[in-house]
Amino acid sequence: MKIYVFRHAQKAMDFSGDPDLTAEGHAQASKLLDKVLKEELPRPTELWVSPKKRTHSTFRPLSQHLGLPLITQDALLEQKGDETLSDFRKRISKLLENAATKSEATIFMCSHYDWVVEAMGVAPADKDLSDAEFSHWSPCQHVGFHVNSDGVFEFIELKRIQL
Repeated sequence: MKIYVFRHAQKAMDFSGDPDLTAEGHAQASKLLDKVLKEELPRPTELWVSPKKRTHSTFRPLSQHLGLPLITQDALLEQKGDETLSDFRKRISKLLENAATKSEATIFMCSHYDWVVEAMGVAPADKDLSDAEFSHWSPCQHVGFHVNSDGVFEFIELKRIQL
């Protein structure tokens, strides 16, 4: 099985608490679909998103073109104000463990900067994901893993959707 973790595409600057994407962000989302159609990325079987608009908008072109529903996962939300770092990491670990049980799936997950950074620290990977290369996440950047039968996340790639 494969898991690809994405930071959402470029978000608009507003103070609503739940901004959508900028025009560039929507272009990144379309480019993501193009990469799947050109087989530069694998074809997902599931699309997991946080409840925020920007994650939905990032995967909407994939959802519409591939006929896959967006599966909202509260566990993909940013760290909550009253949530300790330890509890946040446990929430992320639990979601990754849950995803890893889907043996034939290719799951694309779309979340937020802090979630992705912490996921790199808790994922049971074959590579040190605490390295500086994994510490900054541009909009629509993603990391891919093949999850082997013993639950180890084998690193595939780290890339950004370039326009």
